Amino acid sequence: MHRLALALTVLLLVASQAAGEEILFRSKDPKGDDRGAGGLVYPSHEVFVPGLFDLLQFTVSSDEQYVYFDFQFAALTNPFRAPEGYFHQRLELYITTGSGLGSDQIQVGRYRLHTIPEAPWDLRLSAVPFGGSRLQIWRGPGSQPETVSSGVTSLALTEDKTIRLQVDRTLLPDPSSAWGYYVLVGAFDGLAEDEWRDMGPGPWQVGGTGVPVFDLLAPRWGPKGQRAQLDQGVLAPVYKGETTLWYWLAGSLAAVALGFLLWRWIRGT
Repeated sequence: MHRLALALTVLLLVASQAAGEEILFRSKDPKGDDRGAGGLVYPSHEVFVPGLFDLLQFTVSSDEQYVYFDFQFAALTNPFRAPEGYFHQRLELYITTGSGLGSDQIQVGRYRLHTIPEAPWDLRLSAVPFGGSRLQIWRGPGSQPETVSSGVTSLALTEDKTIRLQVDRTLLPDPSSAWGYYVLVGAFDGLAEDEWRDMGPGPWQVGGTGVPVFDLLAPRWGPKGQRAQLDQGVLAPVYKGETTLWYWLAGSLAAVALGFLLWRWIRGT
């Protein structure tokens, strides 16, 4: 009965999505970088199809009732019929609002990472299938984070291969352009610590080397690149407008390289 009620709730949420959502933040992520720090391997069982953990875009929007956090992937499947419409992804979203509250610790199953010192998180959203999605929020100095599950729902927007975290606006401070976002993508395992699939042998465990974070919202290269952050264990948030700069720089470098090769070719003829 619980699963039926959850499925009906998700269907109602999908049906009631507002057409007038205001986009507050949008950032692309490089395609094909779902190997963590470079050495991570998908579990070998056939249900783990390529692209499940390859984040392509992250969007924050809102309407009068909800704040929406959308994670778009290269692939999205639901082989075990989770009522939310997705099964494999286990997502963590840590937000630094600039309040000065919070923690510099980021927990991934049994692994611990850190934020940069100047940007501790004070909001944490977890997307977990089978009714496990939740919010943690720091309410004041000297307190511990409060955990809330009522009013926090995740669901699949299957046409867009997107997982949506939908949060009642009354649970959050008003979203601001000053917010910074830490986005971590892992694999769901209902029996693992914090439901985060761990490294290990066998067809159901994550293979290779490193921390079992397949993708971050981060550039592919550079000091803030995904590999550098995971190797160091210190993550940097993404702020509004930052990834536009990343892609502009990448495009400019590609154009310069292409122009140089063309010049060399012309001189050689």
